[in-house]
Amino acid sequence: MYKMVYFFGPDGTGKTTQAKLVSSWLKEKGFRVWRTSVKHHHMLSYLVLKLLYSRGPKKEVISHHGFDDALARRIRTPWKFLELASLLLVIFYRVILFMLLGYVVVCDRYVLDTLVVLSYFLKNPKLMAGTSVKLVTKLIPRNSLLLYLDAETDVILWRKKDEPLTTRLIEYYRRAYKILVKQLERMGLTIVQIDTTSTSIEDVYKLVLSHLDSSEVKPSCQTYLGSC
Repeated sequence: MYKMVYFFGPDGTGKTTQAKLVSSWLKEKGFRVWRTSVKHHHMLSYLVLKLLYSRGPKKEVISHHGFDDALARRIRTPWKFLELASLLLVIFYRVILFMLLGYVVVCDRYVLDTLVVLSYFLKNPKLMAGTSVKLVTKLIPRNSLLLYLDAETDVILWRKKDEPLTTRLIEYYRRAYKILVKQLERMGLTIVQIDTTSTSIEDVYKLVLSHLDSSEVKPSCQTYLGSC
């Protein structure tokens, strides 16, 4: 069995729903399962940012749309290091510790999602290629099932209509994830891609289970209901 089952992709594509279903399935099979989510904003970096760059009680220094414009250039380098420090701490007690204890870890957000979001906030798409990608993939166990979930922008916006998301933001994330997936494939990683735009939760779940319940060696890219 895989050490990690990792769902990644834009918000609104069904990652959390599928992670819950897979966790239940694995438990029914007798596996010890730990379901977790390593989100992109971590306590250490956010607290330091608030302390150093207070803009007043009604002014948020960070939001879904990125940093306050006055901060963008000033915090670019320190933010990277703060995020890394926060990320390593979170990864240890939410992921690595449970792997060491023999659990199958099911993630609906992890280091690849952090990299995509960081590229948006730092306005640096180059993070999607090269050294940054190689570094974060070292934090993903070799024996992992990586599932990239995507959906059309208008569908994501409808699913997340109660959240402050915009077309521009979602389209940036979708482009960034596609660039990242191509980079991962060039590195030899196996990525299962599933388009959830018009696919029922049950059908997506069946596709996921077909990989969990199979011992066949997979090619480097498999796409369902979409294109590589």
